[in-house]
Amino acid sequence: MAEITVNKLINILPQIFIPEKAENARADIQIIAKGSEGGEWGIRIHDQLCQVIEGKIENPDLSLSANTADILKMFLGELDPLKAYMQGKIQFKGRINHALKLTELFLTDRPTIEALLVQDQ
Repeated sequence: MAEITVNKLINILPQIFIPEKAENARADIQIIAKGSEGGEWGIRIHDQLCQVIEGKIENPDLSLSANTADILKMFLGELDPLKAYMQGKIQFKGRINHALKLTELFLTDRPTIEALLVQDQ
């Protein structure tokens, strides 16, 4: 079983992206992960494609900031973004509707994600 870290997960987002669910989606999203193995990444979703950019991006439509554990839980389908926001676990700036739909655009199946991480090692 592969260890899932935020960095590893963010870097495989294009592989677990579901383009047919992003037919009309267009967003530049800044992820700010705080804590152990944290960092900053941009996720660009345009024309049913997903691209990850390391570091800060200019003028994101949405900035999502949280500790690494909560970001992992959100992308693994273990933490509802709206509940996390209401509990203060995740902070959003910008278009919150992008945040609420974000996890719908990616596979959240842990075994699939772990298998992809093993392949990338």
